[in-house]
Amino acid sequence: MKKLDKYILYAIFYLPASLLLFYFMYEISFGEKREKLILDDDLNESFVGNVDSLYRDKRNHNVKVAVLSSGYKYQIPALWESKIQKGDSLIKEERSLILNIYRRDNNHILLYYKDIYKKSKQ
Repeated sequence: MKKLDKYILYAIFYLPASLLLFYFMYEISFGEKREKLILDDDLNESFVGNVDSLYRDKRNHNVKVAVLSSGYKYQIPALWESKIQKGDSLIKEERSLILNIYRRDNNHILLYYKDIYKKSKQ
């Protein structure tokens, strides 16, 4: 094989890989931070419904999931797992960081997403 052919083959295989590596390094250094992405996801989430059932999703790091009467599957943050029960009514409005829980015994619980962020940074 000629020397020129080797250079062409190296360019075909190593150039895309190196460009991909540089792209990931750029995103890690200058892209949006993980906390901002999580906050944006939480702000855009909205749902209403009664908790029909609770289960653990073994394929997703054993996260506890509440299946609502509307069909929505809400992944419960670890700090809130003990606070949400079957039969509770959950309301989360878009652009809000508050989860309202209404219990059958007329208790009203407010859970703040900012409390989760504080706990996870410690």
